[in-house]
Amino acid sequence: MKFFGFRLSVCWLVLAVSLGLAACGGYGGASYSSISGYMTGPWDFTVTNPNGAVPAVIEAYLTQDHHGNISAMASVTANGPAGNVFDVFIFGSSLSTLDGIAVDYLGYTCNGIDNGDRSITGTLNSSNQVTLNQNVGGTSVATITGTLDNFATPPFTGTLTSSGTCGGPGTATVTGEYPASLPPTANYSGTSAADNTENIVIAITNTNGSLTGNGTDSKLGNFTLTGNVVANAFSATASYATSPGNSGPVFGYFDTKLTPAGSILLVGVLGANAACPNGEPRYNNSCLIATLARQ
Repeated sequence: MKFFGFRLSVCWLVLAVSLGLAACGGYGGASYSSISGYMTGPWDFTVTNPNGAVPAVIEAYLTQDHHGNISAMASVTANGPAGNVFDVFIFGSSLSTLDGIAVDYLGYTCNGIDNGDRSITGTLNSSNQVTLNQNVGGTSVATITGTLDNFATPPFTGTLTSSGTCGGPGTATVTGEYPASLPPTANYSGTSAADNTENIVIAITNTNGSLTGNGTDSKLGNFTLTGNVVANAFSATASYATSPGNSGPVFGYFDTKLTPAGSILLVGVLGANAACPNGEPRYNNSCLIATLARQ
């Protein structure tokens, strides 16, 4: 899979840790107080390739201990991502010109070997240098290294390089932002990506990372969403009252730049060799259900 000259694969979306940390009690002898930065909480990492396009975003809820050790537990299934890391592949030259998205799923690697692990481990040292590691399938590694400044905008800047065989040439730029508990509680509306006469309206509530929603589809009837939020993304189950055949897992990415108030791109995951239902546009392994603008 190529994104504007920079080959993107889950294999290089693997974040790696190599930086040693000075801390007390077997961590180099320094005290806890030497680590002043903090990364606990939701993060939205934007990956920009050497040609200036945005090929991916990485959504994560990170936990950091007093020694500066960072972690986030996550996995993927055949139906898509789960846990506290969410990889979203972007189709469009920028987040403000985004056409569609694809989400990670089991087997979405460059060499076909995938044990489903997407957990992140990492370190933050006393100089506010960060390195993160995400093992994808146990075969390839990409490294994000950078500098944390909790009071800067953006608070994290760095680079991503791949040690895998399919990561592609060049070094990608990475910026990290705090997504203030997004997608926000609000009403969203739009039309089906397959049928512009099919109107979709949904009221979403995000309570401490737990998502619920009540919606109406003008052709499929009423539905509900229940799921979990990871920074700007969410995974959920859609349940239709009168058309249960359309029920199942869905995934969303809240793009803060696509419209003035932000929009949710709602997708379903196909896997490798299926066709999108009802003429929905396909972006790699995902079918775009709708783009829903915040009202």
